[in-house]
Amino acid sequence: MSPSEDFKKKRTFVEYLALVSQLGLTMAGSILLCFAVGFFLDLWLGTGGIFLVIFILLGVVGGGVTAYRQIMDLERKQRSDN
Repeated sequence: MSPSEDFKKKRTFVEYLALVSQLGLTMAGSILLCFAVGFFLDLWLGTGGIFLVIFILLGVVGGGVTAYRQIMDLERKQRSDN
């Protein structure tokens, strides 16, 4: 195996590791932000948790869409490199 092939394997591994970390942080950040918005809206308006549920669901969907876009961007980048 040539040094360039070895480097390419290591680079791919590091890119995937970075992607997994980024996806986890994206999902967690999106859900936590929406949780906070829903929680404070419920406190402010005196509702019984309806905004909390709605905004958590929005956070999950938003985080999922963002994660999907990040994966597709990496795939496009890898296709263009080859």
